[in-house]
Amino acid sequence: MKKILALILTVIILFSFSACGENSGWTEDNQITITKSDVRKIINGKFKTPKNIILIIGDGMGVNDIEATEIYSEEKFDFGLVLSQIKNQGFATTKSFDSDVTDSAASATALSTGVKTRNGYIGVDIYGENLTTMAEYSREHGKKVGIITNEEIYGATPSAFTVHNLSRNKSKEIINDFIHFKPDVLMGNYNDYIFNNLETEEKDILENEYICELKSSEFEKSAAADANKPFIGFIEKYAPLPSYDLAKSSKFAFERLKNDNGFFVMIESAGTDKFGHNNDMNGKIASVITLDRTVAAALLFMKENPDTLLIVTSDHETGGVMKPTGEEEDLDTLFTATSHTGADVKVFAVGKGSEYFNNKTVDNTDIAKFIKKAIKG
Repeated sequence: MKKILALILTVIILFSFSACGENSGWTEDNQITITKSDVRKIINGKFKTPKNIILIIGDGMGVNDIEATEIYSEEKFDFGLVLSQIKNQGFATTKSFDSDVTDSAASATALSTGVKTRNGYIGVDIYGENLTTMAEYSREHGKKVGIITNEEIYGATPSAFTVHNLSRNKSKEIINDFIHFKPDVLMGNYNDYIFNNLETEEKDILENEYICELKSSEFEKSAAADANKPFIGFIEKYAPLPSYDLAKSSKFAFERLKNDNGFFVMIESAGTDKFGHNNDMNGKIASVITLDRTVAAALLFMKENPDTLLIVTSDHETGGVMKPTGEEEDLDTLFTATSHTGADVKVFAVGKGSEYFNNKTVDNTDIAKFIKKAIKG
């Protein structure tokens, strides 16, 4: 009898330790706790037809940025990058209509609309005619829309998913069109330029129709005032140190956007491009970590919402980063350029139908077409 009781007690203790080891989620200070087992269970879970679509873009994030982060970062999860655990991985080509080396405007337009355009163009075709952006397409199909970036909201990538312009540099026009469209959740880095360049109608929209919060720590409190109003919030700018702010803000957005018809959200981690232009490899690595934490936040949402599709990719590579050897003393020697390159970028996908991308090279327009099919149902 004593042996049986001891055996039962041992099983209970083992189960308890096992259960504790499988716990995943968020700490009180908005950091993510997740294990390799957690990630694999989520990725290998049973997914339903997508109702929610999450697209995460590492601006300028190349294949070797990810490799260098795995080798050199001490800030990644103890099992490595969440990205590396995703089983459905492939590549995407990125050239624009008029160049083998795209800029962010043309590549984001391709990812948003499924149509190639000229460098510098935002949400328009090669003739300057408006294309249907992913935000517009999602709304046409009854979905809520979220646009999140850790740079200014009028940057090329978030703009191409929402508005139309012949030039990515027409920031004033882009800001007003953004506010006029009224994404259900809009987040970016704070900038006085946004408020100082609103037209009368758009200023009225922002003041009377939006919930606006300048501090990400106050998002929940501010948003509680009205569950149906569109929300604009300001988050930390990309930085040379890894951050949980983009992940935390994305978590808030997922919950804010949840509804019976689902949502589409585009999330950009911008630092991999900015630090690439500056040939700052530590900054690039920090930005990959910031993105990877956001991927973890998306997977934790998918754990409870299996009717969600997650795609992670890049608009282009920046810096011509060489494959790291693990023996570099100065990581900045990995750069071969200060500009964009025409290198293929990685595609990671989780959710029903995501095996489409596995071990395959697609064009960036194919990613948009795949997402549109998911939105259409």
